Amino acid sequence: MEKPFVKIIILIVACALFSSNVFAWGAKGHRIIGEIARRHLDPKVLKKIDKILQGESLAMCSTWMDHIKSNDSFDHMYAWHYCTIADNKTTYEDGTEEAKNGDVIITIERLIRELSSKNFTDGDERMAIRMLTHLIGDIHQPLHVGNGEDRGGNDLKIKWFEKNSNLHRIWDSEIIDYQDLSYTEYTNWINHIGDDNIEIYQNSNVREWALESKEIRMTGLYPDENSISLGYDYNYNHIETLNLRLYLAGVRLAHVLTAIYKN
Repeated sequence: MEKPFVKIIILIVACALFSSNVFAWGAKGHRIIGEIARRHLDPKVLKKIDKILQGESLAMCSTWMDHIKSNDSFDHMYAWHYCTIADNKTTYEDGTEEAKNGDVIITIERLIRELSSKNFTDGDERMAIRMLTHLIGDIHQPLHVGNGEDRGGNDLKIKWFEKNSNLHRIWDSEIIDYQDLSYTEYTNWINHIGDDNIEIYQNSNVREWALESKEIRMTGLYPDENSISLGYDYNYNHIETLNLRLYLAGVRLAHVLTAIYKN
């Protein structure tokens, strides 16, 4: 019979392995996106959304899709967090098996239609806003538009400041956590970094967002194959790109919600 201590160690290891593979942006990243969106919403639109969310903020509802991964009844949503655009592809192909079963692009497009029509496939309006908030965040994380070869960087094991990690986890949370800011402090820092071009950024569609992520994935995001540990230089070289992706996710989420709820 296993001792309680052994069972606890096994559980901790299993949870660590699970979380490293499935979470997009960490909780802080998603909350930054939700808070940026809130700050870019018209007060009348925000009032409608607050009522639907029953007082839950966009920042706090943004992590709902990760919290429910412990519930088997939501397993069909697992693939909704990512999509695949191979390195040699210049467009997204929606006829693939992955797309037919639902991926982040197909699901965001469906949620926008359903929130506009008020005819929902899964749950209700509150659930749809929670999912949309999360998935617009996911599609802006470059490694959630994967190449189909390394599970969005999860298979690329590398250290972050000499501690074991992988490339996906570094982009999800470790660069963000390294800045040592709360999600509201982080939002204050980056909330206006792209305001001069906000109309250009918002005048785009879901598939264009995915192609942006794919291009970032292919232009220097992957470290040199001889790299053992990433740290100061990698943070310096990529923090502006990461911050812009958080910002864009927030302002585009606000734009989508405004289009749905402005009338």
